[in-house]
Formats: sequence, structure tokens, C-alpha cells
Amino acid sequence: MKLLILMVLFTFTLAGFAQTRKKAETPVQILYGERTPDERRHGPLISGVLNMKILNDVSPTYPQKALDRKIQGSVEVQLLVNEEGEVIFANPLSGPEDLWAESVRAAVGARFKPTTLSGEPVKITGRVIFEFRNGKVELPYKNGFPG
Repeated sequence: MKLLILMVLFTFTLAGFAQTRKKAETPVQILYGERTPDERRHGPLISGVLNMKILNDVSPTYPQKALDRKIQGSVEVQLLVNEEGEVIFANPLSGPEDLWAESVRAAVGARFKPTTLSGEPVKITGRVIFEFRNGKVELPYKNGFPG
């Protein structure tokens, strides 16, 4: 009986050592397999304020409700831009909530020059700022930062 217990313990010990030599896999490796460095894609480049990089006119309309209530201020919208320069995600970050919907709608319509990294097109992330003042909407920093 002791011999049987020793053999079972020895077998489990060997099995344990065999498993510790195996490299642990991450969930991404389990789902998608190993990738060579050439196959790895870069995440989006963080680009800061994107107002000066917009190629088309993206002025939002001033919401009538906001005009009636004399709501004004700056609205920042976080963007994710794909490799072709199209906005694929827009999320309001700050500013009066009554102005968010129009700001996001305008930001989604923005088009950007495609960005490349080492000759490969990449996604970028950044912010667009809209200024709602005195019944008018402006796109500050369209011509760069003052200074």
C-alpha cells in the first residue's frame, strides 16, 4: 500500500514539474495565437488636439434649446480615427451636456488626412474642441495654436 501511495505521489510530482516548464499563455495568445513582430499592429497614436488636422468643414449647429437657455461653453470630444482618416468613435469629454449631441454629430463627420507610422497607416486618437459662444459655433485652433 505504501508503495502505491509513493508511486502516485511520484507521478503527480513529475506531472507538476512538466507543467511548470510550459510558458504561460495570455488570454490574447489563447484566442489569437502567437504573432511575429511583423504581424503585431500598433495601437492608435495619441495626437492631442486635432482641430488643425480636420480637412472638411465640421461646424455643429447651435441647439435651439441651448440658445433659448443662453447655454455656452467649450465642448471637448474624444475621437478615434481609423487608417483612412474617418472617425470611428466619438465621446464627449467635457462641456455643457446640452451641447454634447451636436458636438458629437459634427465630430463624427470630420475627415482627417491618414496618419502613417514607418510607412504604415495607423489609427489616431485625440480631441476636437468646439466653442459655443453668443449663438455662434467656432472651431478654435483650426489654424494652429497662438503663440
